[in-house]
Formats: sequence, structure tokens, C-alpha cells
Amino acid sequence: MSGSIFLTLFFGLFLAVGFGILGFGLHSLNMSNKAQNWPTTPGTILSSDFITSTDSEGDTTYRTDVRYTYNANGREIEGKKIAFGYSGSSSRKFHSDIHSALPSGAQVAVRYDPSKPERAVLSFGVNQSIKFLLIFGAVWTMFTAGMIAIFWMSGQGATTLLDNMIVYSR
Repeated sequence: MSGSIFLTLFFGLFLAVGFGILGFGLHSLNMSNKAQNWPTTPGTILSSDFITSTDSEGDTTYRTDVRYTYNANGREIEGKKIAFGYSGSSSRKFHSDIHSALPSGAQVAVRYDPSKPERAVLSFGVNQSIKFLLIFGAVWTMFTAGMIAIFWMSGQGATTLLDNMIVYSR
């Protein structure tokens, strides 16, 4: 595989990841803003679990998983989503606070999409997880674009510099 094809695939993959993260963040932001205007209905937390995960490098992440029931359009539905974009992170206190606020048996307001009542959340708006997705996705994409520009410029050679130079004698 030639060097330029490898670099194209390498940077293409990194750009795809950056755009994917940004896209997920923008989708989460859009859905979270829409949820603000969705109807609410009473719900009950069926289970609330504080999840701790440690990867092979010893890094620990936390998240809260909930299951809740609510009634929408005369149907009892079970939901799991706390908020659009919500995911685990290394901030124990952040997720512990969420877990403490949502114990099993708690009565909550559930916001559901009237066009698709199975789509529901407990919170709306720009939360920490959405901010992280947008900032991380933007930084990742800009860094990759910068690296592409540096590699592109390094391959340009001295042509412009030499074209704009007057040499009287050698």
C-alpha cells in the first residue's frame, strides 16, 4: 500500500470518527431540545443501578442505569433513557448525584415523543454529556484537519519559495 493511500485511509478514518462524534452530539442536542416541548406523564422508577466499569488499563467509568414505566396514549410503556446524550464518564459524583435523585420507586415526570411514545426521557436541555460530545467531536475533527493540512503542506516542497526568489549568481 503506497504512503499516500495509507495516509488518506488513516486520516479518513479519524475524520469519520470526529464527524460521527459531532453528529451524535448534534443529534442528541436536537432531540434534547425537542423533548422540552413533549408532553409529560407521571412515571415510576422500577430500578436504579449505579454502574462502575473498569477497563484493562485500570480506568474507571460510572453511569446510572434506570428502568421506568409510564402511560402514554393509554399504553403502559417501559423506558430506560435518562436524557439524550447521557453516557458514562469518569466523574463519580456526577453519576452518583443522578443515581441518588432516581431511587427505585421514585415518582418522576416522563417526557415522551407524541409521534413515537416509546421515545422518552426524564430530562431535557444541554447536559454535560452533550457538551462533552460537541466539544470532543469538534476538537478531534479540528485536530485531524490540522494534521491533514500539515502533511499536505509538507509535501508541497519549496516550489513557491523558489519561484519567488531572485538568485543573481550560483
